[in-house]
Amino acid sequence: MEAVVKVGEVLGAERLIRIVNAHISGISYRNIGDEGLEFLKSLAEKGARFSVPTTVNPAGMDLSKWKEMGVTEEFAIKQLEILDALRFMGAKLALTCTPYRYIKIRFGDHLAWSESSAVLYANSILGARTNRDGGPLALFEGLVGSAPLVGMHLSESRVPTVVYDLSNLRSECNMVSELGYFIGRAEKRGVPAIINLPKNFSEIKNLKLFLASIGTSSGIAMVLIQGISPEFKEDYLKGLDVVKPMKSDLVEIRESFFTKDGVVVLGCPHLSPEEIAELANKLKDSRVTKRMILFTSRDAAKLARNQIKLLQERGVDVFFDTCMVVTDLKNMGIKDVVVDSAKAAYYLQSQGYNVSLMSREEALEYACEGN
Repeated sequence: MEAVVKVGEVLGAERLIRIVNAHISGISYRNIGDEGLEFLKSLAEKGARFSVPTTVNPAGMDLSKWKEMGVTEEFAIKQLEILDALRFMGAKLALTCTPYRYIKIRFGDHLAWSESSAVLYANSILGARTNRDGGPLALFEGLVGSAPLVGMHLSESRVPTVVYDLSNLRSECNMVSELGYFIGRAEKRGVPAIINLPKNFSEIKNLKLFLASIGTSSGIAMVLIQGISPEFKEDYLKGLDVVKPMKSDLVEIRESFFTKDGVVVLGCPHLSPEEIAELANKLKDSRVTKRMILFTSRDAAKLARNQIKLLQERGVDVFFDTCMVVTDLKNMGIKDVVVDSAKAAYYLQSQGYNVSLMSREEALEYACEGN
């Protein structure tokens, strides 16, 4: 409570507000190391318990198939100790960056979430209220059940600051990741309003990629999307600067991620059951000629069991509990990757991988080249 109050004081919050849910990022042993492990264990041993329903982000490995991922036994043991401490404190080990798919979040709910793509989805699509909290802060907020009443918890912070008119991109829905990355990089903060959407932009898979990419290149926590965001109002747009991105802006971003060849890696954010079913349907009559890896949650896997089996029969690897960003793909002999997510492209490139950024349809075509 002292830590949460101190953060609130620094940010100028007048008081705390009760939250209904917390989501904690940074629980991969690869990210937090021995110091993070010992910290979580010490909290659990002192009797710390979450006072609201709390979920956690992906771990550093598939809990069942970690040996197939080239993970060492020492790493696996320490990763499991991290999860044991969180479980002991009462967390649900969802191990996903898309908690909104598996828990009920209502309009106006106050949350303490620390996964940037989930924060943007909650604020922008669901109308819930959460800041982009750091992992430790979300942990503390989940324990005390409160968060500083500041930022995205306040109505006055949830109004647009700039307008992005996509009328020049009405047919460029195959570059949603690049578009999100472009907007985030240009604005860095504030609440962009998005109008005149391209075709199929409103599909959930595209919204996920778009929002995750904005969160990667900026500190933005919310956008207001015409016809989608429940808090979007045309009146709010009056007098704001209007930016009209061009296709060339998006091509420039795509060209900054390019490698000649690579393993196709999808699932950042985690693939939903519907996306898995769509992939299975598209590949049912095709032969995958390139190595292909998918990442999703166990909750999604339960709902798409048959489709995952079909994909595995096509030679596609499917891993749960983790993702390409928080695990170490080099343990699987991977140095070059093809992704459909600007978030994955950015983080993998920063980790030393050679990365190509494509649309999902282009990535599937590449995976089946030579058929």
